[in-house]
Amino acid sequence: MKTIILAVIIVLAATSAVEASGGGDVWYSVLFPGIGQIKSGRYGRGTLLMGAEMISLVGLVIADIQYDRSVEQYERAKAYYLNADYIGDATENYNIMLKKWDDAEKLDTYRKVLVGAAVGVWVLGILDMVISDDPENMPVSLEYKGNAFLVTKTFSF
Repeated sequence: MKTIILAVIIVLAATSAVEASGGGDVWYSVLFPGIGQIKSGRYGRGTLLMGAEMISLVGLVIADIQYDRSVEQYERAKAYYLNADYIGDATENYNIMLKKWDDAEKLDTYRKVLVGAAVGVWVLGILDMVISDDPENMPVSLEYKGNAFLVTKTFSF
């Protein structure tokens, strides 16, 4: 957790320095990864960063819901175990308790990994905006085909 806070402080300090030198699109990437890249014309990078962040956040929500369910099931099995009158019921609920405890530990590890991935993508998006140069002016072409015009603009990663 301390590492994440330190990374956030370093990134915010770097973005402040870039903002002072005229790089205004960095703050869009601070809000959400990929928006600054898309705004500055780096569509491929922006799409990748935005997609990676969305996948990390959706995975985090799913893992958090599953973790809560496992904890609830553990607590329920624990209550049944403590109030069991028959040894068979106690053994069955004890085994359920152990399984749900293991499930909750795995899901807690997934949550931590997904939080790290989301923060990593966020930091990567900001550092990409801080470090990389502005893209060149993208050429626009205009073609006449029969009774229509075709206007295209190229972009690169």
